[in-house]
Amino acid sequence: MFYTVGMATSTPGGTSSPLPNAPRRSPHPRQRPARRTALSVDAIVRAAVEVLDETGAAGLTMRRVAERLGTGAGSLYVHVANKDELLELVYDELIGQVSLPEPDPSRWREQVHQMTGDLYDVLVSHRDAALAGLGRIPTSPKSLAAGEALVAVLRVGGLSDQAIALGLDLLGLYVSAHAFEAGLLEHGGMTPADVQQYYADVHGFYEALPADRFPVLASVAADMTGHDRAERFRFGLDVILSGLEAVSRGSGQAERR
Repeated sequence: MFYTVGMATSTPGGTSSPLPNAPRRSPHPRQRPARRTALSVDAIVRAAVEVLDETGAAGLTMRRVAERLGTGAGSLYVHVANKDELLELVYDELIGQVSLPEPDPSRWREQVHQMTGDLYDVLVSHRDAALAGLGRIPTSPKSLAAGEALVAVLRVGGLSDQAIALGLDLLGLYVSAHAFEAGLLEHGGMTPADVQQYYADVHGFYEALPADRFPVLASVAADMTGHDRAERFRFGLDVILSGLEAVSRGSGQAERR
């Protein structure tokens, strides 16, 4: 999920101000290293992504990641507190693959589509990765950078601060939910041909609904099942953006009264 957050600012010397200590959902601290370790957080995260792709979130354990790295699980706890923090780091790594545009008032909607579409593609390409984005408030560097970029784009689009702040979370949930649903089929053991056949069967099922029993569903069956995943994603995103614009206009009128 995205939330509006304050980014680190640059100091006169050209260096970035440090981020505050991130809140942790787990009380378990990292272990202090008894000796120097050759492992790094980057290496651990790369191994975790590989394990995630193979086993899904349920199979992602510190032990499996350690085995992938040829070490004991204890050495991982020097760098990562637990699986929950590991998932957060994995999500941060994946969201870092999204291109961050320079905000353009004339193209702000297009830029929102680009950022959210890129994130969707990244999450779908890694098994259960969307789960890592659900229920998480970004506090890691790449997630914060993405949140800052999306807030900046929404702001040049003329949205109110409230619409930006709450809409940011809504957009994050929308992308993660869409990506998770897509991943159920992409990584559920079905071949691309199986997926296409399933959608064709669903289309046929709804078109065959008896109109005397389900008159409204039967009347919209073609639109319900006649759009592909990309069209559905774009439609939902446009609905969200139009709603945020309407809320912003409404709040502006209320303030003028």
